[in-house]
Formats: sequence, C-alpha cells, structure tokens
Amino acid sequence: MYFQTDEVRQRLKFIDRTIRHAANACNKDSSVPPDLKYYVQQLSVRSRQAKQALHSENSHRIRRSVDSLAQLTEHAQAAIHPAEEVNYDVKSAVILTHIEVSALKHQLD
Repeated sequence: MYFQTDEVRQRLKFIDRTIRHAANACNKDSSVPPDLKYYVQQLSVRSRQAKQALHSENSHRIRRSVDSLAQLTEHAQAAIHPAEEVNYDVKSAVILTHIEVSALKHQLD
C-alpha cells in the first residue's frame, strides 16, 4: 500500500515527543510502577527503530516496526490501569501515544 512518507515522518515526530513527555513524567514521579517505566523506556527504543525503518523506505519494515510500537503502547496503557496513583502527566502521555500510534498503524494498513 502507498503512504505519504512526509506524513508518516510527522506523525513519528509527534509520537516521539509524547514518549519523551511520558519518560520525563515517569522520571519525576517515584510512584510510577517499574513495569510502566520499562514500557515507556521501550517505547523510546521502538520509536527510534520506526524512524530508522522509515529511512529504509521498506514498507514491510515500516509496518512491522509500527506494529511493534502499537503492541508496546497497549502494554503501557494496560500497566496504567491497576496503578491508580500514577499522575495525570504520565497517564495522558501514554494514552496519547497509544492513540497516535494506533492512528498511524491504521493509516499504513
């Protein structure tokens, strides 16, 4: 399928910003559970991999990396719910990241 590389690049930049916001919020809040911190850290790694895949211009690799990122956002979002003490900044950044990655995944399908 065809997709606009510039549009995907812009979405990935925005996703990267939301992940950085989540990471900063996690670092400032000692009550964030370790599993949620781990998922947010891994989101940063997977986001870089998705950007590298975009540079490769290999559509299969791009889709695979976005799928991996989407799966990880689901895990991060699931880790929020049992942890009621997680602050709003962390919650909102993780949820927004999930929404944006899901939209990108849908765009690539």
